[in-house]
This record gives sequence, structure tokens and C-alpha cells, in this order.
Amino acid sequence: MSKQDFIEVTIDNVGKFESLQMHLSSNFYPPLPKEVKVIFGDAFNMYWAGMIDMFGLQKELSRVYTGSLFSYGFDNYLNEEDLGDEY
Repeated sequence: MSKQDFIEVTIDNVGKFESLQMHLSSNFYPPLPKEVKVIFGDAFNMYWAGMIDMFGLQKELSRVYTGSLFSYGFDNYLNEEDLGDEY
């Protein structure tokens, strides 16, 4: 099973938050520190609740992540309206 398939299956079965936690815990080497996973979880929860938009999400994550939201599988956790036509 590819990483993409794994993410899609876990989102369908356990929800976005748990899937994100599994992704952060199993797909990065060296393993991400717990503090980084907490920041990701909190930021994405605010995003999914509509408290911040995609730019706010990027700002929240900038404390621990400077990459794109379209890298490392994070695009799988974005709201459909933020994905654009290429998805």
C-alpha cells in the first residue's frame, strides 16, 4: 500500500485528526518530536474548525515547519476548497 493509499484509508476509517497523527508518527525519519506533532494537531484542528484559513495554518505550522502544505502528504488533510482544480 502506498503512503497516499494509507492516508486515504486512515482518513476514511479513523478521521482526519487520527490519520494525521498516524502520518506524523510513521512517515518521518528521524521521528518527529511529540511537541511537533502537538503543534500540527492543534493547527489542523483550528483549520478544520474554520478558525483559521490555509494561510493561518501555514503561519501556525511555521513554528516547526517551513515547507509547503502541498508536500509530505499534508495536502491530504487540506479542505477540498483549498486544493484547487489540479486535485
